[in-house]
Amino acid sequence: MRTVLRLGVFLAVLSNVSAPVAHAIVLRDDVQPTTSDAFAEVMGEHETAFLVDRAHAGRAHNVALAASLLDGVVLAPGAELSFNDRVGPRTLEAGFREAPELHDGHLHEGVGGGVCQVATTLHIASLRAGLEIVEHRAHSIPLSYAPAGLDATVSYGRIDFRVRNPFAHAVRVRAVAVEGELVVRIEGAQAHAPADVEATVVRTIERNETRVVDATLASGARVVEDRGRDGVVVRVRATSADGTRVERTVRYGASSRVVRVGA
Repeated sequence: MRTVLRLGVFLAVLSNVSAPVAHAIVLRDDVQPTTSDAFAEVMGEHETAFLVDRAHAGRAHNVALAASLLDGVVLAPGAELSFNDRVGPRTLEAGFREAPELHDGHLHEGVGGGVCQVATTLHIASLRAGLEIVEHRAHSIPLSYAPAGLDATVSYGRIDFRVRNPFAHAVRVRAVAVEGELVVRIEGAQAHAPADVEATVVRTIERNETRVVDATLASGARVVEDRGRDGVVVRVRATSADGTRVERTVRYGASSRVVRVGA
């Protein structure tokens, strides 16, 4: 998967990479990068789009808030970043709003809907930058804003997304959400070609059919209650310029087609 990034907005906001970052922290005391040279190189980045119309205002707000909380985190060599620890609980008191969330393949209203898009964008940027993925779980179904296999679901206190800095130098995460564009960038002191990230469907899991007898229907009649969906198995592969390859498999289960039939 090769993504052509539209980074005009991102570069306008973050044109000065040495500017102070409000949320910056260092996760190990023995490394304290203080100069712009420490983060002069872009190691990997990714962009996703989100809707900003009135109907999606709550979700757009949550995406922007989560990005602002993630922005500026510095990982010393060997340090880990926990998305949940960094972004914190998704509550009304923390400033998040109600928006649709995905649970068991269906959308339900909840506080913090949209935050998973920030975790997903961080996931893909981290793969391209060569960070080690320590903890990752995909959603129950593929999503529209990322190729199947590359999405990342998070739920505070239950499901986290974590990455580790395997390099001998510190790295910094920049994240910004402006005008429907969310960009996450990983910066460091050493330049290297971003890893080539591929997500390939290797197998389809066919849906089953569940029949429910409905006495209100005429004999032989069939009504599709739920179309269900096929599942897929996806191979995710990140290949660095030096040939180093990281590979894993992501599985999205099938859901049954439900049909009501006459007695």
